[in-house]
Amino acid sequence: MIELREVTKIYKGQKVPAVDRLSLQIPEGETCVFVGPSGCGKSTTLRMINRMIEPTSGTILIDNKDIRESDPDRLRMGIGYVIQQIGLLPHRTVAENIAIVPRLYGWPKEKIRQRVDELLELIGLDPETTRDKYPSQLSGGQMQRVGVARAMAADPPIMLMDEPFGAVDPIARNYLQDEFLRLQREMKKTICFVTHDINEAIKMGDRIAIFNKGRLVQYGTPHEILTRPANEFVSDFIGYDRVVKKLGLYQVADLAAPVGCVVRERELAHVGRLMQDKGAEIAFLIDDNGRACGFLTAGDIDGKGESISPQSLMQMALARRGAFAQRDLVLRDALSLMLEHGVEHLGVLNGAELVGVITLSTIRKHSCRKEGE
Repeated sequence: MIELREVTKIYKGQKVPAVDRLSLQIPEGETCVFVGPSGCGKSTTLRMINRMIEPTSGTILIDNKDIRESDPDRLRMGIGYVIQQIGLLPHRTVAENIAIVPRLYGWPKEKIRQRVDELLELIGLDPETTRDKYPSQLSGGQMQRVGVARAMAADPPIMLMDEPFGAVDPIARNYLQDEFLRLQREMKKTICFVTHDINEAIKMGDRIAIFNKGRLVQYGTPHEILTRPANEFVSDFIGYDRVVKKLGLYQVADLAAPVGCVVRERELAHVGRLMQDKGAEIAFLIDDNGRACGFLTAGDIDGKGESISPQSLMQMALARRGAFAQRDLVLRDALSLMLEHGVEHLGVLNGAELVGVITLSTIRKHSCRKEGE
């Protein structure tokens, strides 16, 4: 969808290029994150793609067409653009802000109204209570979401996002990231996303382009970059916790094993034998409604025979009622949950349903896995 060939940008009065002979390809439907320290050329690259800045040399292609052959205004109308400062027009309502590009395209009023309401619902805002508000009446997170909706208004195949979540607090930022990932799974747009935060790059990107001093240092999937940093700069930029960062790429469901043994309270007196019969290292306790409320491990029972009372077993199991994770939780957070509860197992839930189990041993083995294994 997007290809840059030997693209260079040298600003007037400067000898050192802001972007130096940059070549890369961004596949259709993927999110490519540009990341690096301040002044490395990532935002300049983004702005050259929609001709807000003209390259000094080189070629930029969108869908195999040189962007210099397109009228700049028409080119930008077909590319969604989201910036950190959001850029909503303060004297226009939310609906009017979202409708800017559709109006330029000459859409009928009813079609615009339907599109505005559709987008507001998509980004999690109530059309009835939001469309007639002004930007000053919204929170920072709400304004950022409206900025994303405005960029999507004419359903452009490409979106450029320049630190779109950098101006909001960490809680809102994490929520906006999750919401945008959800939207992207549905939209499958081609996205160039600029950030200075490697953690955000790893979370948001299908591919990551790491810049330094105007040059592309490494380009690849998050897993490739975390497991095989190209040089010392990339390794230092990622940080010493890259093994833990890699755990953020996978969900609990990716490693969950089937549940081998499930018991009710009345079966606790024989739980050791039941686990042995089923060859299970862990037995989940379920209540009368069939919901998991704790678990026991072989280590709780081994060597104790029938000497341990069902009441004691019940207390041990219920003490782990918090040691459960939803199947879409990332492995990094699952590891944190294990450490918090002092356990080496987590029950895996899909809503309220027990669907599997994950172990510390499995996470450890996975963290050492090489690319392609």
